[in-house]
Amino acid sequence: MIPDLQAYHYDGPAEFHAIVGQIMAYLGYAGGHEPLPVGSEIVLKEVEGQYVLEGWFYREGMRWHSQAAFLEKDEPGRVIKNLILHWHQRCYGTAHSRWGTLTGVRPTKLVHHLRDQEDDEKRITDILVSQYHVQPDTAQYLVTMTRLQRPYIERPVHDAALYIGIPYCPSHCLYCSFPSRLAGAEAQPVMERFIRAVVQDIHDIAALCRQYDIHIRSVYIGGGTPTCLPLDGQEAVLRAVAGNFGNIEEWTVEAGRPDTTGKDVLALLRRYGVNRISVNPQTMQQHLLDLLGRRHRVEDVFAMFSRCRSMGFSVINMDFIAGLPEQTLADMQENMEIVCQLHPENVTIHTLALKKRAPLFHHPLRQHIPPAAEVSRMIHYCEEILQQHGYIPYYMYRQKYMAGSFANVGYAQSGTISQYNIQMMEERQTILSAGPGSTTKFLSHDGHSLKKIYMPKDPEAYVQALSKRMRQRRHLCAMIYGGDDR
Repeated sequence: MIPDLQAYHYDGPAEFHAIVGQIMAYLGYAGGHEPLPVGSEIVLKEVEGQYVLEGWFYREGMRWHSQAAFLEKDEPGRVIKNLILHWHQRCYGTAHSRWGTLTGVRPTKLVHHLRDQEDDEKRITDILVSQYHVQPDTAQYLVTMTRLQRPYIERPVHDAALYIGIPYCPSHCLYCSFPSRLAGAEAQPVMERFIRAVVQDIHDIAALCRQYDIHIRSVYIGGGTPTCLPLDGQEAVLRAVAGNFGNIEEWTVEAGRPDTTGKDVLALLRRYGVNRISVNPQTMQQHLLDLLGRRHRVEDVFAMFSRCRSMGFSVINMDFIAGLPEQTLADMQENMEIVCQLHPENVTIHTLALKKRAPLFHHPLRQHIPPAAEVSRMIHYCEEILQQHGYIPYYMYRQKYMAGSFANVGYAQSGTISQYNIQMMEERQTILSAGPGSTTKFLSHDGHSLKKIYMPKDPEAYVQALSKRMRQRRHLCAMIYGGDDR
């Protein structure tokens, strides 16, 4: 990867702008509108029935250039991707990525598409290796993971999931780019309007479900930190869900900050039927927690985990991040020792993705992010120790600006897989969403394409736009479930 975030410029037909942007983001470049030094230029021209692609990469004062021509019939998108990736490897002398030319956030989506057409897993593996240049062990990894996922995405058409976004936190973490607001700093009338809007949003979704016979099977309340809301606000949201949707198989709440989850909060969650909870320390070294702005103690995580166990949550998830500033392999080894001691049902290993909206992006601690080779050792150690202790990798995704060829991977003990995580990531099921920053995704009748409604990220903008967005959602729902999308 390039050592520091740089910008790229693209000049060419607009129809290829998105694919070039995806490839460049995968390689670690930001768009040309960013106030950053330009590290690459990509130019695509149409000349006498063929395309000519040129690429420039700037490294240590040197200007590296190459070009190639290809015909319009040669799948231009794939050719452009292959050429840019190949040129970048030649310029920087980097090894081929384990992912080959799979540059998207969801590599498993392609594998599911191949599974739709082909039953032979060996043939699918061969296609990934020969056509997409995925390394053989990674291809097998993807094939094995998608085999496990198939029962969770091959669900009845009228099954759906519900997501509720709560963009509030008790404090801002240094690495986080999520546009959350501080719950403690919010004026009471603003918070009350926000809660009323979310409840109204949930009731509107429930009305659609009743009208079109849609069945919510999983619920995920995420953020932010939903448990930092005032207790009466949390109860209003939980009551709206429990009162509208029966037969919920899996109900998750992100309660990642132990400083927001006293016994009263956990008891409230259990009373309304929440059965899966995320306890997300990110790391278990106090000096790192202090650096990151997480205002709790390591012992608070142990205490919260114990409370969750005693209160009967059937699945506890723990999140950890590899690649934090000043983090070492020994730190991650200690984290995994604690996991093996506590034995949560689910564990998610994230890799730090440095994004421009995160405070860390312009912070001096950015210089103390461990190199990719060290992060790789952390990731491999986690994978090895978790699988030794019975955890199975069951879903994964990648991010922009992620160091090295890494991915975020969710692991689960047998029988504790989160169906929502799979369905959200593979996009083979309708996800109805409420709250700021949420996205409703209606699965079209072709089983692949999506029709989406985006809610504004800012809570006050969300409140103002809610009526209009609900009308748009009803219209799309009528198209999909009322039979007009044929």
